[in-house]
This record gives sequence, C-alpha cells and structure tokens, in this order.
Amino acid sequence: MSHSTPPEPLLGSAWLLAQSPSSSSSSSPAPNRTEITPSTCLSFTHFKTLLDSSRRVSDDAITTRLNRASALSGSAVQGRGGVMGPAECEGVWRELCARWDERRKAIEFCDGVVEGERERLGRGKGEEVGEEKRLSADWKERGRGVVDELEFKRTRLSTESSIERILRHRTLSLFFSRCPSFHPSADVPAEPPLPRVKGDEEEERERERRRGRDERGRVRWT
Repeated sequence: MSHSTPPEPLLGSAWLLAQSPSSSSSSSPAPNRTEITPSTCLSFTHFKTLLDSSRRVSDDAITTRLNRASALSGSAVQGRGGVMGPAECEGVWRELCARWDERRKAIEFCDGVVEGERERLGRGKGEEVGEEKRLSADWKERGRGVVDELEFKRTRLSTESSIERILRHRTLSLFFSRCPSFHPSADVPAEPPLPRVKGDEEEERERERRRGRDERGRVRWT
C-alpha cells in the first residue's frame, strides 16, 4: 500500500517570526521559515537541528516568554511569576500552538517520506529478484545498509514524537500556572494534536504484546 505525503510543511522560529510582522500577511514563505522537503527528512541531523531550534525559542523558553509578556504589558497581578492578563495569555498561546502544529506537520511529513522510501526500496528489490538471487548470500546483503538507515530514521522520528509529548506536557503546566483561567475562544486556535508516526503504532503494539505476556507469565514490566 502506497503512502501519499502531505504538502511540504514549513518550520519556523518563534523569535524570528516575531521580528517579521509582515510575514503573516504574505502568501509566500517568509525567509525565516524553512520548507521541509524530502531531502531535509532524509538528512536527519539537519532535520533535528530545525526541530531543536523551534523548541528552544518556544517551549524551552516558555518561562522567559511569559515573564517578558507580563512585564511588557504590566499585567502581572503579583509581579514576576504572577498571574497574567487574558490578552498576554492569548498571545503566548497562539504562538505555542503555531509552533506545535508546525512541528507536528513536519514530523508526520518526514514519517511519510521515510515510509515511502522503505516501500520504494522493497518494491525495487522485489522486481529484480529471481529465484537464484533469493538464494544468494551476496544478494541478500545488497541494500541492507540502506534499509537499516531508514529503520534508524523511523526510530528517531518516533523518539522525536515522544519528545513532543513530554515537552508539551511541561509547557502546558507552566502556561496554565500563569494563565489558570485561560480557555481558547472560538477565534483562538485550539491545542493541536500531538504528532503520530508509524513507529508509535508499533511501539503501542509491543506494549500490548508485553501486557498479554504479563498476564500469562505474571511478569511485571516497569
């Protein structure tokens, strides 16, 4: 079964986007946003650098951003670390949601690219295999390194998906400690879903398999 990949997403820096107010009114990609292409996905070191950059200026700096928004508006009820006003909470929320959704789309896009490469490689091997090649040890070794590399990338994408889940939980806790009464209104973006990749599904099946074995063998997994 072939997998269609969505349009190439953009991954931006919250800080850089804040310096370019006109970028939101332009229909073309802003120069401070990186288009995630299949080649970006297959160069995983570069892709992870882009993800980490987005995280640093949004989630990792959430406390600084909340303090700055509060100080600039003078809205903190109890000074530094106090509860923020609704306008400041909404501004930070919009920015967080934009970065979360960008990273979700980027991770899911790259997951589709990697899975597509795996399928393409599998089809190519199937078309050129004759019965004698099936029995050839040399042939079996051919392409194994490429398959292992793609499997590694898929595992890393699953790890990035888990990082998003952990980071989101921490950021939400910090955000609502300063904006306890905030609820997105109809014209404010809702919290986007977490990224889902194929590796997540396989990991869940493995957990189910282990739980089944726990019941039979009474083994406790921690």
